[in-house]
Amino acid sequence: MKINKLPWVVAVLVAACTGYYLFNSYPPKIRLTAQEENTVNTFMEETTTRCVGRYLIDMPASFSVESGNVLAFINKAPVTTKRLYRPAFEQKIRRREAELRRTRTVNPLNMPFLKAVHALPAGMEGVIFERNVNNSVPDSARVLEAHLYTNGVAVEIEVRARNGLSSRYDEDRKDTPNIYGNTVPEKQAELLWLLKRISGKKETEIPYQAGFCLPEIFIADGGLSVKEELDVTYYSKNNPAIDIYFSTDNYSKSDDTMLSRPAEINKEIAAFSGKTIRKGVRKINGLYTEEWLVSGNTDNEEKARRFVLQANENITHPHSPWLYISFLQQGLSEDNALSENEAVSVWEQITGTLRLRPGAFGW
Repeated sequence: MKINKLPWVVAVLVAACTGYYLFNSYPPKIRLTAQEENTVNTFMEETTTRCVGRYLIDMPASFSVESGNVLAFINKAPVTTKRLYRPAFEQKIRRREAELRRTRTVNPLNMPFLKAVHALPAGMEGVIFERNVNNSVPDSARVLEAHLYTNGVAVEIEVRARNGLSSRYDEDRKDTPNIYGNTVPEKQAELLWLLKRISGKKETEIPYQAGFCLPEIFIADGGLSVKEELDVTYYSKNNPAIDIYFSTDNYSKSDDTMLSRPAEINKEIAAFSGKTIRKGVRKINGLYTEEWLVSGNTDNEEKARRFVLQANENITHPHSPWLYISFLQQGLSEDNALSENEAVSVWEQITGTLRLRPGAFGW
């Protein structure tokens, strides 16, 4: 009698595959001691959702953004924000206008430095200063410097423009009419349309309409796709040796992904006497992400850990913005420093909440 071996073969293959999945799946399961588990639970005891660009992520409530640690651009125009009381904003505008009126150009033909002051439409607080780029270049190169006050937040945006209609540029205009035309009305209209869509918000406030988040403002979508870019770092007074950095944009598509550049990255790790803790692909709330966790030395030869995660690196698009997250832990020799297992567990829990904000896209 012949024995049918096929069921046995199938059973062995299933067992082998199951064993491989359990022991080789990524990320590997972290085994914490009771003390480590208590430390992690304390670290993650109170979390708050943050809106970063088009994404949401939950972080410990103690982490916040310090002034000067936000870098943002809309269509390459720099955007800065600062929470101010209204009298302080009004004083800031007066001082800025006085400063621009005092500024002298190297060539007297480029005077005045401040070309015009444009009031914002009714219902909006602020002003647009039309000025020269600086005191040494020809005054055909202009900057529209906008100051907006919204919900307790002072917003500044600078947009480049040109106005070369002066008769002194008549000959130049014959050779390069595009450079010596007048784009100020067009750029001013674009700037006003952007300003109208900006509203101040609390750092922990989560918008529900389509648009782009900075920590203290929300920019509602305006019907057209624009280039968005944001870099922001969160710090915690409770954990001063740790910072969490985010970078996101919707246009800088890469040809490859982080895990496909091992030679390049390993070379950088070796330069800092580092080692890889782990690396691999993580599927997080429908997002394909890649992470690389490293320990090594900083520029100051201090021991540190840096964990990195990237999403949509090679498929960057307005509907799939690129996101880079870095978790940097320094001061590893301090008594209260997170252990490697604790740091990795905290990292897993924070990045495990990453998701696209519901309603972030309106087109």
